[in-house]
Amino acid sequence: LKFHGWELSSQCARVLQVSTMLLKKGAERGLTPYDIGSILCRETVNKESEIEALIEEAEDSVLPETSEETFLETVSEIMDRRLDNML
Repeated sequence: LKFHGWELSSQCARVLQVSTMLLKKGAERGLTPYDIGSILCRETVNKESEIEALIEEAEDSVLPETSEETFLETVSEIMDRRLDNML
């Protein structure tokens, strides 16, 4: 996106990266679009989605000054574990 002149905030870039990661990992495991969407969406307004819980776990697992690359590696590991437990 930067190549085409789009500047994303770090928060937007993180959402895009984590969502893309989930799509790739979910597809590799044979999850349906419904399954992947269910991970991204809340069942109710007051209950966080699975992806929100995953990101919260990753944030709790790293130090505040951790690089974005390390944070995304942590998200990837947690996502692998959770997706494997779903199957």
